[in-house]
Amino acid sequence: MKKATLYLVLCCLFMACTKDEIVEIVPSPRDGLNFRIERVINDSTIELRWNPFPGKDFRKYMLVRQATYLNKGKMETISTPVDSSKDVTHTSFTETKMPFARDIYYSLYVYQDSMPRNPVWGSVYYQRLNTFLQATPTDVLIDLQRKWVYITESQKVHIVDYANSKVLLSKSFPSAIGYCSLGELNGAKEFYVPTADGWLQIHDAATLELKDRIYVAGYGIGSVAAKKGKLFVGSSEKSAGGYSNCIKVYDRVTKELVGRTGYWDRTRVVPLESNGNTIEMIDVTLNIIPVSLGYYSFNADGVPLEKREDDFHGDFRVDPSIVRSFPDGSRLITSSYGTVLNKSLGFDRYLKEYGSYSDFAFNETGSIIYAASATAKKIDVITYPGTTNTGNYPTSNYPYKIFRDGQSLVAVGKLTLNSQNTYLFIEKIDL
Repeated sequence: MKKATLYLVLCCLFMACTKDEIVEIVPSPRDGLNFRIERVINDSTIELRWNPFPGKDFRKYMLVRQATYLNKGKMETISTPVDSSKDVTHTSFTETKMPFARDIYYSLYVYQDSMPRNPVWGSVYYQRLNTFLQATPTDVLIDLQRKWVYITESQKVHIVDYANSKVLLSKSFPSAIGYCSLGELNGAKEFYVPTADGWLQIHDAATLELKDRIYVAGYGIGSVAAKKGKLFVGSSEKSAGGYSNCIKVYDRVTKELVGRTGYWDRTRVVPLESNGNTIEMIDVTLNIIPVSLGYYSFNADGVPLEKREDDFHGDFRVDPSIVRSFPDGSRLITSSYGTVLNKSLGFDRYLKEYGSYSDFAFNETGSIIYAASATAKKIDVITYPGTTNTGNYPTSNYPYKIFRDGQSLVAVGKLTLNSQNTYLFIEKIDL
């Protein structure tokens, strides 16, 4: 029975063959279009090219660009037809009006009379460099001389030229990084990166290339602060007395340990402004609740002279992610309330309870405090010590960190209130 069935099938196949029994398998026309980026002329100008359509019933080409960019104050994904032709030999397009977007997609459509639907016949992707950032920021540092900001994430650092709104470069790290610092050695600017594996990395501030490193030890570093040729490291290395003495001071030239102090491990160390030989610091705990503050002074060699710990332990709002020294170093400001403390760690006042501030900057004397709103697109202008709000500067985005650059404010802002993976923009505001 099985043999009879097989014979019947073979007979049917034989009878189906005619003089046209040789069937040629023709590749899909879209396989031969080879839609591609032929060359990159500059960052915002590229040449796209494809082969002539080899099929029948050709009607026209249509090239569509899709990108996400700022449009009338909103970040939108926009599809735009950028080229069209009814000439089958028209096989190239030069993009000269590229939007200010990072990820740009081009789709080539081929219209045919015999095809009611016109599928995409080719797609290419182009990543434009030196545009805006999409990041989850942890801090921002500024180089006023170069007009650069350094935006840090949990494992990345980005350098942005704020004068031209261009991302210059980005660098990833294999382990988590703490609060970083800028400094200088023999006229060369450096960028210091504390890492979770116990190393303090020293990078060239212009290229982020690794120059040197210091093994601090411990299971992580909370921060580093550079001041007068010394590096003050908020370590977790406890060989000198448990949680105490975890602030380790290194001479930048010799890389030798010159002193230790502190009350807690892995703190954020922040310099207070000063013009004398004495170096003054405060540190804020990152991993204990309630948050604790410490004050420290050092001589010019980095040897600890004095230390004291706050005595309120949670009575007032303190936030390690928001800490600024007043211009004369006599006070500091912290938290979304604008908590002002003197350097003896005594409470002074709040700028505004429930103020929802994200950062602060000052005029030359500290008599005016610029307070960046975390929930509104504005920067309040507040007198000190009167704490009178005299007005505000509107911003295009939600200001995250602000700095004073002469008679301007530099604001690094978030497009949305969502702090997770948001778009970041920089604007200058004339005072």
